[in-house]
Amino acid sequence: MTAESQMRTHMNKLLILLFLTSLNLTLNAQEIEEFFTPEHPFTHLFDTTIHETKISWRFETIHNNYIIQQFEEEGTIFRVKYRDFQLRVITPNSNQVFNKMYFQDSIGFDPEMFTMKLLGLEGYDEQTNELQFFLTITKPETDWTYPIYLYVNMDGVSRFELPTFEDDY
Repeated sequence: MTAESQMRTHMNKLLILLFLTSLNLTLNAQEIEEFFTPEHPFTHLFDTTIHETKISWRFETIHNNYIIQQFEEEGTIFRVKYRDFQLRVITPNSNQVFNKMYFQDSIGFDPEMFTMKLLGLEGYDEQTNELQFFLTITKPETDWTYPIYLYVNMDGVSRFELPTFEDDY
């Protein structure tokens, strides 16, 4: 390698280092505002009695588990952290926890972009001895939603169905 090519190589390295340092200083100088949705962690407790059997379920945030969306506006970086959730169903014979990963293989969504929502207990089927919950897997701030019917048998067996809806247009 000639002295001239060595000099060019060193100059290129110096220019790249200066560029990266400048970029890092620019990013560090930007204001970052961080928000949580919902603002605080929570646990919603529900219970009922079916044929003298107590059943309970909890819909709760998962500690330190977020879906993060980030955007920039007028030089400020806004980082929104959507808390992730789980559903815990407690029957006399089981204590089961369901989160979005329980459904991921069947639906095929990106777990880094979607969160789970509980819409409620839809009912109880006397014939199958199942509680029916209605959930969604949703990408925050979009209309990308996967509706799910989750069935939990009083003996702890669970299954789910993905309902299909026809478009009105």
